[in-house]
Amino acid sequence: MTGKLHRSDRHAAPDDSGFAGGKNKGLKKVKQSNHNIYTIPYGMEPWADEPLYLVVARWGLQLKRWINRNDIAAVFHIPDRQASFQLSYISRKKDRVACRTRYVPAEDTGRQRVEIFIDSILPAPVECQTHAPPRRRNAPAKQTGMISRGVGSGMADNTGLWERLLKGCREGRDDE
Repeated sequence: MTGKLHRSDRHAAPDDSGFAGGKNKGLKKVKQSNHNIYTIPYGMEPWADEPLYLVVARWGLQLKRWINRNDIAAVFHIPDRQASFQLSYISRKKDRVACRTRYVPAEDTGRQRVEIFIDSILPAPVECQTHAPPRRRNAPAKQTGMISRGVGSGMADNTGLWERLLKGCREGRDDE
């Protein structure tokens, strides 16, 4: 998914390193397959290959202050809507990011603005490989296919019983 280049990206010096030139030295343009182009701020280069939400969380952790969508949009050069999505994603990724959320009234409107404070970044969970234990040699293999469990076969030997019961009920009604 290709996105339009933002103001800061248009003025970047084209070079092989991916780092913007001039006054923005140290900024790196990055493209994820599921995001528009965004810029990595200075000091975040070692994490440029991580997902955007983790880079934003690490940046917030380094700041040691409350951050909002406007901060993220300005620093990473992404649209406000995408910055809001990053805030939402970070606050819901409890297995990777420990953070606090607060709602602050916006100055110009009566709406509330979400801010987060990153407490820590948790290590990636270790993926344990689940596999079936080896089968014992003398144990027979499980049978595949349809296996009758005997459920619903209570009438197998009494084929006419149901008809006799119904007939008895019908005759009983006539007596009333």
